[in-house]
Amino acid sequence: MKADDFKKAIEIITESNSVKVSFNVPVEDNYSNCHAILIHESNASLVNNLVAAGFSLFPGKKGISIDKF
Repeated sequence: MKADDFKKAIEIITESNSVKVSFNVPVEDNYSNCHAILIHESNASLVNNLVAAGFSLFPGKKGISIDKF
């Protein structure tokens, strides 16, 4: 994800209520591969807003990872 995409995702996340997010969370406890943004709890409108902005969401064990290609 590019820096501008990261900033846009943060803008969308901060507009939403009741969200728990982590940054730079390691995948499989390996810091060489990290989720830039990981959502632990959110509401449906946040998911809809991120998808509408062109972000891809990937559910996993630790939460929902956000990326943009």
